[in-house]
Amino acid sequence: MRYLDFMISGEGIRWLKGVKMEFAYKGFIVLLLLVTPIRFSVAAPKEPVVMHALMLSAEHRTTFSQIVQRFNEANDNIELSYELFVNEDYHTKRDTCLKDQNCPVDIFLGFAGYGFEQRVSQGQVEPLEDLWKQEKFDDYFLHLKTSVTIQNKQYGTPLTYYPWGFFYKKSLFKKFNLTPPETWQDFLKICEVFKEANIAPMVMATKTPFPAASWFSYLNLRLHGLEFHTQLTAGNIPFTDQRVRTTLEHLKDLIEKGYFLKGHENLSYIKALPYLYRNKGGMYLIGSFVLSKIPNNQKPDIGFFKFPQLDTSLPFYEEAPLDILFIPSQSKHKSAAKKVLSFFAQPNILDLFNRVSGSLSPNAMSQEVDDKLLLAASRHLKSSAGFSYFFNRNSPPETGRAGTKLLGAFFSNPEDIDYYIQEFEKLRATIKK
Repeated sequence: MRYLDFMISGEGIRWLKGVKMEFAYKGFIVLLLLVTPIRFSVAAPKEPVVMHALMLSAEHRTTFSQIVQRFNEANDNIELSYELFVNEDYHTKRDTCLKDQNCPVDIFLGFAGYGFEQRVSQGQVEPLEDLWKQEKFDDYFLHLKTSVTIQNKQYGTPLTYYPWGFFYKKSLFKKFNLTPPETWQDFLKICEVFKEANIAPMVMATKTPFPAASWFSYLNLRLHGLEFHTQLTAGNIPFTDQRVRTTLEHLKDLIEKGYFLKGHENLSYIKALPYLYRNKGGMYLIGSFVLSKIPNNQKPDIGFFKFPQLDTSLPFYEEAPLDILFIPSQSKHKSAAKKVLSFFAQPNILDLFNRVSGSLSPNAMSQEVDDKLLLAASRHLKSSAGFSYFFNRNSPPETGRAGTKLLGAFFSNPEDIDYYIQEFEKLRATIKK
């Protein structure tokens, strides 16, 4: 009776209305959910970009990883991934991939020079003149623009380059009252001073023959200029040209005078380095990539000077191998890949990348390097009238590696210049046009 009295009372009626309202409200919500399409917030998939490059060292790998991570954090719609390879493996995989329309790689590391120009002429490389204009790369890379320009179009962005020249021990020069030479005659006088003191004037290593190729290249540049050297190494001028004989005669003269370290055929370029800072050799023509191999306690005593002038009518041309990034023509993600190239072209990114490799940032807006020795080695590049990219990079594959080995052999047996000229011509005859 009490329950019935409550239900028919005013209070009971009010309670009943409240229950009906609550059920009605909940029913409305359920109905609304049934008829209203539900939209879930799903992140759009990121566009993948794949990069392949060379690994220089464990430290280089770590730095590369940091740069890729920075890019991915700064770009919500692109996922950059990469793979690093050792030297020979990289070149083989890259060349195979460039011929495959289904190759998944969007960005490659390349070298300025003959091989890169050939890939462009074969249609394997995407032109980037729109990116150069959009990003105003002329403000940062004008000094290297010609290195990536083929038929008035740009096909790559500069990543790193490094100087070649003579490294020497300051205290040893001081001991003999010597100063870095500017002329060829001054250079030869220094060689004689060291020879008389039973010190090898020049450190040399031909077990890895590329230092020998640097001697040929620099003598050729100083005697005959950049255009001749470029055309010769590209196979467009025969090695029977009298100017080649002149270059080899200059080199033969240095060898026969005993100016190079004995036993060089058993030394790699790294194994030869201690001869420099242990006073066993006076000077070493080599690239700045050896700086990381010089003990820190020795670095303050190491100096640098550029290859002396032989012909005063010629400007100074320098060996400065240039690494670049390029997009293969078959890439399915070219727009996204260009954003990656723009990111890698920033001064702070190039500074970080090059700091660990003993190389220079090619960006004119980059900070000055804090390594005093590298700074000294790089100053002459700013005043260079032009660059050669090194013998093997300037040459077709048929002559580059084999020609480098020939020049290494020349240091052990320089007597018969005609033999080497004929051997170079045999190699040139194999170049595929």
